[in-house]
Amino acid sequence: MLDLKNKIEALIFLSKEPLSIDELTKYFKLEKQQIEEAVDELKEDKKNTGINLKTDKEILSFVTNPSCGEEIKNFFHPEMKIKKLSKSTMETLAIIAYKGPITKGEIEVIRGVSAEKAISNLLEKNLIYISGKKKSIGTPNIYNVTEDFYSYLNIDKEENLPGYEEFRKINLLTQKSAVSEDEPEVPEVITNSNQNNILKENEENNEIK
Repeated sequence: MLDLKNKIEALIFLSKEPLSIDELTKYFKLEKQQIEEAVDELKEDKKNTGINLKTDKEILSFVTNPSCGEEIKNFFHPEMKIKKLSKSTMETLAIIAYKGPITKGEIEVIRGVSAEKAISNLLEKNLIYISGKKKSIGTPNIYNVTEDFYSYLNIDKEENLPGYEEFRKINLLTQKSAVSEDEPEVPEVITNSNQNNILKENEENNEIK
């Protein structure tokens, strides 16, 4: 008969969404400490394998071992085709990576053009996913990058993205990108005065460096 640890492993593996400690506690009708101990054992068992157990704020999910990142990137590179994405799609992916979770409308405000085509392309390639809905008018979908995206870059979280802190400091992603020829414009939101302030802030940061 399978022990608790193995049952938890099977549930995490088959679940389409990350599971929480609380969900497992309620399902097995056990004390939270018992679930946590089983999860710790499972995490230790997986530590030196190709698949690791990730625990983030009591949310559980299986991820690839960071040490396998290079092999994963090389093997799946032709399929993922990140380098072959169009400029507009790459810009959209960067915004979602650094600013997500984020809605399509918010992306379009930042870029100044429609993001419909880019988002559809990124969803198809499993580089982003719908992580929920925003509690606002129309309850729009909110998007975030997938574990596949992080695995491709051989990192395990947003804070390890290249230049993450620099982007946060100088707000590079609030600047309006050049309009792509194949995408229709949406109404301009960033005012000239705000744009000038952003550019001035960037220049000051560059001088500090």
